[in-house]
Amino acid sequence: MSHRKGAAVLAASALLACAGLVRAAEPQAAVAASASGMSLDKPLLLADTGPADSSLMGVADQLGVGKPLNDFGLTIGGYVEGGYTYNFRNTRFNTGRVFDFENEDPTLNQLVVYVDKTIDFKKKEFQVGGHVEMMWGADARLIHANGIFDHYGVGNGPENQFDPTQFYIDLFLPVGNGLNIRAGKFVTLLGQEVINPTGNALYSHSYLFGFAIPFTHMGAYGTYAINDALTVDFGASRGWEQGFEDNNGDAIDVFGRVSWLVNEKNATKLMVTGIGGPERAGTTGGHSEDYRYVLDVVFTTKLSDQLVLTVNGDWGYEGNAAVDGSDAQWYGVAGYLSYNVNDNLALNVRGEWFEDPDGARGLGTTGSVYEVTVGLDIKPLVSNKNFASLHIRPEIRYDYSNDPFFAGGEKHDQWTAAVDAIFGF
Repeated sequence: MSHRKGAAVLAASALLACAGLVRAAEPQAAVAASASGMSLDKPLLLADTGPADSSLMGVADQLGVGKPLNDFGLTIGGYVEGGYTYNFRNTRFNTGRVFDFENEDPTLNQLVVYVDKTIDFKKKEFQVGGHVEMMWGADARLIHANGIFDHYGVGNGPENQFDPTQFYIDLFLPVGNGLNIRAGKFVTLLGQEVINPTGNALYSHSYLFGFAIPFTHMGAYGTYAINDALTVDFGASRGWEQGFEDNNGDAIDVFGRVSWLVNEKNATKLMVTGIGGPERAGTTGGHSEDYRYVLDVVFTTKLSDQLVLTVNGDWGYEGNAAVDGSDAQWYGVAGYLSYNVNDNLALNVRGEWFEDPDGARGLGTTGSVYEVTVGLDIKPLVSNKNFASLHIRPEIRYDYSNDPFFAGGEKHDQWTAAVDAIFGF
C-alpha cells in the first residue's frame, strides 16, 4: 500500500470518528456471568458508552425502529480500527507479528458491525439470545475459518476482506442457577488477548495470541454459574479455525474453563481453560497419539485503584507434530500492567517470553523469543459526549531472540513503533 493510500485510510477512519460513531463495541469473548450478574470473562478494557443519538442504535431510533429493537433486547453497533507500524530494521515484514506484520503500511485493521441479544443470568427464566458479527478489513484475511471465505487469505485476494467472525445462538435454561447453551461460531475461550481490539490494552499482539492458542471455533458449549464466584464452561467444536468444513474427517475437540472470582473487592480473577483433540489436518479422532492439548491460565488483580496486573500462561503439546516428526511442545508467559493515570490517559506495559522449540506452531524459530511493549491509551476527547469513545494508542516494542530470527533471519532483535485509533459506534 502506498503512503498516499495509507493516509487516505487513516483519514477515512478519522472522518468516521467525527461523524459521531462513539458507542462502545461489545466484547468478543462470550458473556459468562455469575448468578449475581458479575461478568467473569476477559475485561473490555476500552469500553465507553456514547450518547444514544450518535450510535447505530441512535440511527435506529431516528428511523423509528429503535424502540422495537430495545423491547426485543437487540443491540446493533460496531467499531473501526486503523493502525500503522514502523520497523527500525527497515525490513518489509515485522517478524513474529500477527495482524501488524506489514511494515510502513497504514492499515484499516477492522471495521466491525454486530447485532447482539445478550442473556441476563440474573433472570431465572427461559431466554433466547445470540450474536452476529461481520468484519471487513486487513485483519479478516488472517482469521478465516475452514469453509468460510477460506478461498482468500494473505497474498490471495485483496488486503481488506470480509469475515463472519461470530454467529451463534444462546439458549438460557432456568436449571439451578441457570445454564446457558451457546451454539454456532464463536471466538476462543483461551487467552488474555482477543481479536476485538477494544478488549486489548495494546495495538500489537502477544506471541501467545498469535501462536499458542486458536482464534475461533464452530461448535457448542454450556456455561453454568455454580455460585456468585464460580462459573464453569464445557463444550466441543470442530477444531481450531474450522467452520463449515473440517480438515480432519469431522473429528471434534473438547474444551472447558473454570472462572473463579477470588476477591470481588480487588477484582481478583482466575481463569483456567483447557482444550484437547485431533487438530492437525489429516488426523482423526481414532489416533489419540496425534492429539493437541493446550492449558491456558489467566490471572488478574487490582494492585490499587489505578493499577491492574494480569498474567497469562500457556502450555501446549501435540503428538508427532515436531518438524522431525516427534512429539512437540510450546509454552510461554505474558505479564501486563495497566496504570490509569486519569480519565484521559492510561499506561500499559507487556512483557513476554515464548518458545516453540519443536517448530510445531510455525513461529519460524525454535529459539526463545522475548518482547517488551510500552504503550499509551489516550482518550483526548473523553469530556466531549460526542467523541468520548475515540482512543489513540501509540506504542514502542522491542523483540529479542537468542537465534537470528528478525530481519529475514539476520538479526537477533527488532524495534518497532506503532499507533492505532479505535472508534466505537
